[in-house]
Amino acid sequence: MDLFSETYPLPNRQSGGSFGENPQTHPSLPTCKIARISPSAASEPYFAEPIPNTTATVGREAILKCTIENLDTFKVAWIKVDTQTLLTLDTHVISRDRRLKITNSNKRQWYLHIKDVSVLDRGYYMCQINTEPMISQEGFLDVMVPPSILEADTSTDTVVEERAKVSLRCSASGYPPPQVSWRREKSKDINLGPVGNTKNIVQRVEGEYLNLTQVTREDMGAYLCIAKNGVPPSVSKRILLQVNFSPKIKVTNQMVYAVGGTEAVLGCLLEASPRPLTSWIRHDDAVLINNNKFEIIEKEEDSYKIIMQLKIRNVSVSDFGHYKCVAKNTFGDKEGFVRLIEQITTTTTAMSTIPYRVFIPIQRVVTESQTFPEGTTTSKKEYGAPTTNSLRDESQVVSSEKQLGPGKVESRLEDETQQRRTVDQRPKNAKKSSRLLIQF
Repeated sequence: MDLFSETYPLPNRQSGGSFGENPQTHPSLPTCKIARISPSAASEPYFAEPIPNTTATVGREAILKCTIENLDTFKVAWIKVDTQTLLTLDTHVISRDRRLKITNSNKRQWYLHIKDVSVLDRGYYMCQINTEPMISQEGFLDVMVPPSILEADTSTDTVVEERAKVSLRCSASGYPPPQVSWRREKSKDINLGPVGNTKNIVQRVEGEYLNLTQVTREDMGAYLCIAKNGVPPSVSKRILLQVNFSPKIKVTNQMVYAVGGTEAVLGCLLEASPRPLTSWIRHDDAVLINNNKFEIIEKEEDSYKIIMQLKIRNVSVSDFGHYKCVAKNTFGDKEGFVRLIEQITTTTTAMSTIPYRVFIPIQRVVTESQTFPEGTTTSKKEYGAPTTNSLRDESQVVSSEKQLGPGKVESRLEDETQQRRTVDQRPKNAKKSSRLLIQF
């Protein structure tokens, strides 16, 4: 059998043509040799299933599958529909495109491989069998393009003054068209501007533009423009917004106490943009610098917040007094005052624990006897008897009463009353009080 005995044009999609059409009716179409089918073929081939639509990402490999039953000796061709280009015939690649390859599985499933696909490869592909008449079916190859930021149409780092309006733009391309959103770095809130007496605070803004109606220093920082279309990877661009304003200084501790010979640290909290020139000035108008005596420290908390510190080593009498923290930029200057005060320390002496002796005078009891008529008793008057609140203990009082016999002693209350009455009638020859020795 002569496989290429006749010449046929490639199919014309607009006219519904096939490999079997007469070349005289389509003189402008390219031609190729198609195998003549033997009339004795037992059965005609047919497509077992439609060509599945295929999706591939730019730079990857795309594979289109055409499943045929009863192919027998018939031939299969792949054609790019929009350009009317014959790509493969049977097991041969006709196109000069080195990215193409044709494979099959037992001549039933025919695969068209396209390596490193590009956007130009997107479109319809036809799988055709050279029967009489020709039969064919089409499948669509969709080429996905990851998102990318269009730098020419996207905002760059922006500088504005406080209370101004800002509009940032982020333009992106890709297929399908990407969705653009905005958010702040470190998940900070986005302040879209005041709405009445409140702020319009959001976490994310959708759309190509980000409009801020009245920026403040809190709005300063990095904003991220993010583009996604479902094709990895997503892309983003970091746009820095700088808000300029004059310096502001806050002194949280205006009086710092220190002991001579120790170390003292003075501090100021500074807010300014752009970053200002800073300095520390002593009470004698001397501008301080880093040396063995002083150390100037600056800690950046945020893009516009700075903690200014002055460390003074081995504090002496001449160091006490006022100090100024100074900041200056193109929008203004500001000063803060801190006073270093001497702290006076006091020393205490521990009390002695040495034992010592205490002498407590105790009055001796003197009794006086009086004679009464017969049939009456003789009473005794006591002089100098201790009262109940005496420092002597109760046992001493009882023992002294026992030694006064033979007279009877009245109750303790009567004795004390009699003592007070007769204290001025004490005999001149009464003995002097003794002293009781007590050891502590």
